[in-house]
Amino acid sequence: MAKGIDALKFTLVIVACSVGLVLGLAVLAGAQQLGEASDHTQKIQAGVLQQLPFADQKDFADARKGFIAPLPDGGVIRGQDGQPVWDLSGFGFIKAGAAAPETVNPSLWRQSQLQMAAGLFKVCDRVYQVRGADASNITFIEGDTGLIVVDPLISTECAKTALDLYYQHRPEKR
Repeated sequence: MAKGIDALKFTLVIVACSVGLVLGLAVLAGAQQLGEASDHTQKIQAGVLQQLPFADQKDFADARKGFIAPLPDGGVIRGQDGQPVWDLSGFGFIKAGAAAPETVNPSLWRQSQLQMAAGLFKVCDRVYQVRGADASNITFIEGDTGLIVVDPLISTECAKTALDLYYQHRPEKR
């Protein structure tokens, strides 16, 4: 039972982080177009670099833990009209290992780099997630007789892409 509770706590943390991702990516997308940071901003960002353990890379290993398969089509999910409903490639400027632009808080940049680990992941026995197919994650909990889907995704296309990816690698349960 404790394993199940730990998995649930972990899943809830991932969902909460996803909400932060939505806000963070919006800030980053805007920051990419702002230009140079003021002296004051540069001083604040330098302070953040001194306060937090940025050399510790364990978070990146944890973010990749349980990886099974990448998102199809580079993370571009299209609607029936062929237009993108979600396009993870639009965040391609967030490169792993790259230093934060001077206009972006280094902690926010690092969190965004961590969130770029996308695809199907095994969280623990009987709990799987598809990450990066939306601004939030979809979680699949395998029961004895069926599948519980925790689905906060923004569109049916994103949810279908995630479910299809899950079923490509896991036995189908309804």
